[in-house]
Parts: sequence; structure tokens; C-alpha cells
Amino acid sequence: MSEKSSIKTYLVACGGHGRVLLDSVLASGKTIDGIIDSQLERGANIFGVEVLGDDQYLATLDPHLSTLINGLGSTGDSKNRINLFDRFSKLGFKFVGVTHPAASIGAECKVNESAQILAGAVLQNRVEVGRNVVVNTRASVDHDVVLADHVVVSPGAIISGAVKVGRGAFVGAGAVIIQGIEIGEYCIIGAGAVVRHNTKPNTTVVGNPAAQLE
Repeated sequence: MSEKSSIKTYLVACGGHGRVLLDSVLASGKTIDGIIDSQLERGANIFGVEVLGDDQYLATLDPHLSTLINGLGSTGDSKNRINLFDRFSKLGFKFVGVTHPAASIGAECKVNESAQILAGAVLQNRVEVGRNVVVNTRASVDHDVVLADHVVVSPGAIISGAVKVGRGAFVGAGAVIIQGIEIGEYCIIGAGAVVRHNTKPNTTVVGNPAAQLE
């Protein structure tokens, strides 16, 4: 047996977002070898995949023989999702991404191997997607957009061409960002917001036109 074939893949956290990922992996014809989640009963079965345990089980895994999928979602503050990724990356684990077969990825896109591109998402040509990024259900990301590490794009969001979204930023459901805008690091774009101007780091903007909350 080759080393590659002996590597197992585990989903870490299987709440709502985790189940979407699990469903996406199964839809692509791939397998997950187990679920690790402290909120679920050991031995439980989700979509045919067994819950193996919690963080104590995870601590027993060999990072050279195990890959992880980050099952934590985000509703604005992505701190827990980022911390999970950073913590286990430093321990030597590799995070692998998920691409639903119903996603569309255009020519010359650069998608990091840990990114998650979900059902109905569209990446047009020459989009760059960083580490631990989520492009959620039916989100649209147009040409030449850059999504930095840890960005989360929520369902139905529209990001027009040549937008740059900074590290750890969150784009809410149904938000629209017009062409050429720059979104600051860790900025939160509220659901349904229409962003027509650059945003500052560590801010929250809402509304149409989007305005910064004080």
C-alpha cells in the first residue's frame, strides 16, 4: 500500500456548515474516514460517516497520515474557524479543501488546496482564492477577484470583477460588492449590503449604500 493511499481524511466539526461539506464530499464521489466533534455522541452516524470522538481523539492522530477538513462555519466573526486552522496547521496537519461538483471554476483560477467551494458557486477566470477560504452556496465571484486567507463568502453574495477582499473578511448573504473595491482585513459586510466604496480593516458595514457602523 502506498503512503498516499494510507492517508485518512477527517472532518473536524460537523454542525450546519460541516454537514454541507460532508454532503459536498460525498456528492463528489470521495470519502471521509470519520468525524471529530465534541458536541456529537461518539458512534453517531451522519450521512453514513461515523463520529469517532472529540479533540482527545484528534490528538492521537499522526499528522503525516491524516488530513483534516475545517468544518467550522462563520456568521461574521471567523475567529474560531481561523484558530482551528492555525492551531492544527502548526502541529503539522494538512487541511484539504472541498469542491462541490456543481461549482463552476473558470480558466486560470488559483484556488488554494484548503479552500471550500460549495454547490452553485461560480468563480470566473483568474480568481485567486487563499487558504481556508469558503465560497458558499450560489455565491458569485467575478474575474480577477482576490480572496485572501480565511475569507468567508456567504450564500448568494455577489463580488464583481477585480475586487480585493482582505484576510479574514466576511461577506454576508446576498451582499453585493461593486467592481474594483478593496475590502479591509477582518471587515464584516452585513447581509444584503451594497458596497460601493473601499472599506477599512476591522469594521462592519451594512445597508444600501453600505455604511460603517460606529
